[in-house]
Amino acid sequence: MKVIKNAFLFFYLIFSIPFNTNGFKLHGQALNDSLNYYYEFSKDAVKDNDEKLNAINRLIYLAHQNDKIEFLLKGLNRKSFLYYKIGDYNKAISVANTLLEESNKVNDSSKIVLAYRRLADYSRLNDSLLNAYKFYQKHKDLNLKLKDSLGVIRDLRFMTSIQYKLGLLYESESLAVEAIAILDKLPVDTRTTEARIGLSNHLGIIYNQLGKYNGALALYNKLLETATDIHHLNIIHNNKANVYREQKKYKLAAIEFETVYKNSLKINDEQHIARALNNLAFVKSKFDAPNALDDLMTALNIRKRHHDNKDLFSSYTSLAEYYKDRGVKKKMMHFAKKAYNVTLKTKNYLDRIIALSFLIEAGEIHDIIEYKKLTDSIAKAKQSNENKFAYIKYNYIKKEQEARNIELKFKDSQLMAEKEKVKKTVFQFVGLGILLISIFLYFLVRSRHKKEKLLQVYNTETRISKKVHDEVANDIYHVMTKLQGNHKKETEVLDDLEHIYSKTRDISKESSIIDLNEEFESLLYDLLQTYHSKDTSVITKGLKDINWKDIHDLNKTAIYRVLQELMTNMKKHSKASIVVLKFEKVKDKISIQYNDNGVGCEIKKHNGLQNTENRIVSHNGTITFESQINKGFKAKITI
Repeated sequence: MKVIKNAFLFFYLIFSIPFNTNGFKLHGQALNDSLNYYYEFSKDAVKDNDEKLNAINRLIYLAHQNDKIEFLLKGLNRKSFLYYKIGDYNKAISVANTLLEESNKVNDSSKIVLAYRRLADYSRLNDSLLNAYKFYQKHKDLNLKLKDSLGVIRDLRFMTSIQYKLGLLYESESLAVEAIAILDKLPVDTRTTEARIGLSNHLGIIYNQLGKYNGALALYNKLLETATDIHHLNIIHNNKANVYREQKKYKLAAIEFETVYKNSLKINDEQHIARALNNLAFVKSKFDAPNALDDLMTALNIRKRHHDNKDLFSSYTSLAEYYKDRGVKKKMMHFAKKAYNVTLKTKNYLDRIIALSFLIEAGEIHDIIEYKKLTDSIAKAKQSNENKFAYIKYNYIKKEQEARNIELKFKDSQLMAEKEKVKKTVFQFVGLGILLISIFLYFLVRSRHKKEKLLQVYNTETRISKKVHDEVANDIYHVMTKLQGNHKKETEVLDDLEHIYSKTRDISKESSIIDLNEEFESLLYDLLQTYHSKDTSVITKGLKDINWKDIHDLNKTAIYRVLQELMTNMKKHSKASIVVLKFEKVKDKISIQYNDNGVGCEIKKHNGLQNTENRIVSHNGTITFESQINKGFKAKITI
């Protein structure tokens, strides 16, 4: 009887809607009944998706024509959700954007929050990670204003996960710690416990990747003291086993995977059982435990029944490594090809690189080109993502600063307060400049211990002093004159101060302290790659072959500074498109050959070139230069 009534109402509404030049127009209770009917129809589990979307489209049209904003927003929210349910994330995102626009027009805060959540979740599911991060960041800020701590934690969990996927491990670690700190202030219940377990597991995975194995194990052991849910226990034991596997402590890993396998049998989920059995058999194969191969094949057969490509790839690569360890190349190649074929279906290029590496080791030389192309492509994509992430972060901080400045202006509109702010800013920038220069001069003087270096220290100090006088002091004097002469140029003065700050920062960078506690190979590689651009390729050869730990810190400093000077000169003057640096160990000395294809020059040893020669000679080394106009520039360093 209810179905008959609903059908009658539906047809009544369709055929009783009068048309006019403005479209559909209903009034009063009839309009509300119609809108409610379409909304409930779109939630009916019996109806198919097309019927639901048709109903919600009618609702949106009627609500728009009759200025029913509440129903319009409800309809847009429902439509976005329906597209998500059928897996059309692009349309779900598009409708969520419309929901955000309409909610902003009427300042409906609850719908604005909901729109940002939908945009964040659907962008993440659509693999638009950078957009998802941006929306989660905005959603987190709104939750902070609403004092919704659990909402903030949810946003932070997704944000830290996105950073991890982008390879930003330290940033991901920082956000995870921030979320845990918020959790510490909340009462313990089911939701906070689940969030803590998830964040701690994530933090442990990061520690494992960063080589902080003891930290990861300590986290997992602490979680095991409180976790009771069998699914949570499996995740913790599995992650703990992965730490041991990374350390090649396979017997300890086997103990943890054994626990996961037994728990999976209790759950009686075939896919969980196959995953646990494959992991257990893999680590057992590393210490030649009996039945390892049989268990790997059992796990594979279970996975074949379920047609899960991700799980199949894991089984094929486990078997490929099993035969690789035993030198059976034919079998290794067989399973590596199986894994490769799976990646053709999934289009997972990271997995394809793993499969190709097995094939290359098995002797498939023709796969090297594809392997190189993929690794280069992924490296470029990773760099691009890092740059885009930095840009999003910069814009976010910039907008936050702008919002704070606007709020300040509303709170205090008096001119004297603005003048005090400008004066304070002047003193801060001047103080910062003096502090930076003082620190650099201090470390420069302290680091020089040879008599021959005193002249170079004097020259360096003179150059910095002159640059500070010419480029910073004069600008500061100019700003002070503006302040005295005209009280209405605060914005202009702030722009001038930012320009002065940029100059001070550039001067600082030229004499910055080198942290020799870092891996010198990475430090040197990072220095050289800062000069890499779309117009200039920087290529290094033999950098990894030098045992830098045996090189004295003073010599490493000299090498770093000389290469920094050479690369800076190249960037400023040479117009080179290719720069090649070749590192060799010749007996007890290091030889570095620098070549570029720039415009060349006439060799005149003054300023930069003279500084490099003085620096190398003071360390009992030699440096020679060779160049002609339009024939590039060469230098050879021996130290």
